[in-house]
Amino acid sequence: MNKIHKVLSLGVKNETIEIVPFGDIHYGSKCCRIDKFKRLVDWVKSKPNTYMIGMGDLIDCIIPKDKRFDIDSGDEYNMIDDLVEDMEMMLAPIKSRIICMLMGNHEYHMFKDGYGDPIKKICKNLCIPYGGFSSFIKLSITPRTHCKSLVIWAHHGWFAGRKRGGKVNNLEDNMANYDADIYLAGHSHDLWATRKSRVYWSGSRDVIFGNTGSFLETASKGTISYAERANYPPQKLGVLKIKWLPRQEKIYASE
Repeated sequence: MNKIHKVLSLGVKNETIEIVPFGDIHYGSKCCRIDKFKRLVDWVKSKPNTYMIGMGDLIDCIIPKDKRFDIDSGDEYNMIDDLVEDMEMMLAPIKSRIICMLMGNHEYHMFKDGYGDPIKKICKNLCIPYGGFSSFIKLSITPRTHCKSLVIWAHHGWFAGRKRGGKVNNLEDNMANYDADIYLAGHSHDLWATRKSRVYWSGSRDVIFGNTGSFLETASKGTISYAERANYPPQKLGVLKIKWLPRQEKIYASE
């Protein structure tokens, strides 16, 4: 597990910071909606005080020897190096807005095969903090005020059941082991957020749990994917958007 600390600038008039965790793009898959991700990048670039956290599985990393590899006639296999280079070009305009990026299980397969972690390569080339498979992320505010820091526990994800209830329970259970204000996970391609309140001697604190979504369609016209063969349920594509009001010590999440 890594620890990452980033200090964010907050002007007097702008009291809101937006945090957008993005992941499970699976770039290279024919079911990837890279057009939607590019629109997200353009939106972040145009929005001040908006930051991103990469949640892993940015690259599909399914090569011919993988049982999930699909052969569609007339299509050429995308080489990993080409996909990494393309992803770098897409992220370069907003690299200063990316707090860190995590490795996903798809990139981990490349790491095990001796290729190395594509996410680590992208982070090195763009000077983005590398978060490994999970990270504690601490966000502080400048100029220094009485505002408390925000702590995020982010993990690529480990649960992939078809029912949402089990995913919610899996993520919320981490509050017993890790102390954070926000708990994030990807991997299951689901998109949702829940909230709990923790009561202390001196008051209470809201805690948010979020599954961070995907840009991979379960089934796309003209393709046959492993997700379609396994009859995975279709998921809403997109990202969570977390609003943090440091001076009011409030956090909100929306799809």
